[in-house]
Amino acid sequence: MANSYREFSNQVRSRQRRRAQRRVLSMALLAVMVLGVSGIITAGIQAVTGWDEEEPASSETVQPGLSGSVLAPLPMQNPVVDTNETGFERMGPVQQTGEYTIKTLGYEDIVQPECGLVDSTKYLPGVVFLGDSVTEGLDLYENPAKGVATVLGYRGAVPSDIVNRKSMNRYQSETVVATEVALDIIAQKQPKAVYLMFGANALATSADEAVEKGYFGYYEQMIPLIREAAGQDVEIYIQSMTPVTTDYTNTNLNNERIQRINQQLAQMALAQGCHYLDVYSALLDESGGLNPSYTTEGLHLNSGGYGAWMDYLLRHVAYSSDLDYVMGSTYYLADNA
Repeated sequence: MANSYREFSNQVRSRQRRRAQRRVLSMALLAVMVLGVSGIITAGIQAVTGWDEEEPASSETVQPGLSGSVLAPLPMQNPVVDTNETGFERMGPVQQTGEYTIKTLGYEDIVQPECGLVDSTKYLPGVVFLGDSVTEGLDLYENPAKGVATVLGYRGAVPSDIVNRKSMNRYQSETVVATEVALDIIAQKQPKAVYLMFGANALATSADEAVEKGYFGYYEQMIPLIREAAGQDVEIYIQSMTPVTTDYTNTNLNNERIQRINQQLAQMALAQGCHYLDVYSALLDESGGLNPSYTTEGLHLNSGGYGAWMDYLLRHVAYSSDLDYVMGSTYYLADNA
């Protein structure tokens, strides 16, 4: 009986071993079949696409977090920047980078849009106008800024005078009322906004490119100095040069050149984080020159010109909920009255 039991046990174990061997053999055969099919598929892909599993090493640096085998084009990884003759950077023409289009902002895109008519009596006391003799007229002729805003208009002034802290005379008619450094006055006043206009004196004497380069170079240096004096929260408005009449006799100051300068001023304003105002267009007549009714001699403005200038400025102040707008204006709120 015992022998029969041992024989039965041996037979059971023998059958179990055979089953285990068959399972191992089946799994091995299945693995071989899978590898074979995988090899056939890979060979087919290579034949169709030409893809090689072992790509040559790329000379480009793989960005952290990105797969080394699939690298999407990175927008602005190497932006094309055009450094023009003025020393400040601006974007180049429309470019295609991978799937991304980079478009330059044009002149009209940069110009500060109309945002409603602000109340001059409440806005202008916190404003400084800085410039040359064209700016000086804001305190001579009747207009909303006269006697309300701080007008720092210096005869013959150019941007380098501000940067170099030149002591300059401020006139009331033909009387010198102050001799001062403009940045010191700005620091004392701590204005909410500073409006800049320079160009006529810097460009009237020469059409040389070096003169223009110096003009823009100092203009660019002037802006951070104004922020340092007035505080980093100050709103800076770069105004275009004003036009001249079509019969103005100074050949260095013609509207074609002024428009070219204004194009560059707009790009500089964009690069420096300033607002840009197209005063030029606000003063034109149908002939494309300075409206003769706005000027005394083709360049400087009269009361009509200053009135038109100020009307444009007060309608193109960057919107803020803190501003007071004239009744009927786009952003007028009754509780501001």
